[in-house]
Amino acid sequence: MSISPSTGSFPAVGSLGRLSAFMCVVVAVGGALAELALIWVWLSPSLVETLVVPRLGLGAYSVSLDGWTRAAGFAVSMLPMVVVGYLLHQAYALFDGYRLGNVFTDAAPIRLRRIGMCMLALAVLRPVTTTLLGIVLTMSNPPGQRIVSIGISIDEYMIAAFGGLILAIGHVMVEAKRLADDNLQII
Repeated sequence: MSISPSTGSFPAVGSLGRLSAFMCVVVAVGGALAELALIWVWLSPSLVETLVVPRLGLGAYSVSLDGWTRAAGFAVSMLPMVVVGYLLHQAYALFDGYRLGNVFTDAAPIRLRRIGMCMLALAVLRPVTTTLLGIVLTMSNPPGQRIVSIGISIDEYMIAAFGGLILAIGHVMVEAKRLADDNLQII
């Protein structure tokens, strides 16, 4: 299989094209469902109480679930969701390029680096978001019953490690493309 040096595209993508087409669907549907689920949870006080409160470790504390509190909770939850949305947009564009046969282009490593940076940002945003949600949900409590909970888990470490890996792969791909272009100039 020959690769066009000027465009970096494959004439036939075969299994990579099928996998990429499937991943485009997965990324698009997953992103839409994640956003809809977030809206659905924050619209329902009972869902916030059963899904969000225990996850934050606030099950033993009184929380406010009025409209303002849920709106503020939704706004705080949107901080990482915006990053996830951008990450999914980059992943979709990457897979769509692969689906079309654009494999060794300048766009792929840039998208990989953006995905890696998003994952590093998510690793930082998760504990910040959790802390802010605890504050928002207990803000209406009387003094002494407001909770500030800061938690970092292995999940944040794994997200950061994977993000760093993706970022490094993007950098390696940029360098590989530069070396390949240099070699083409010599020939």
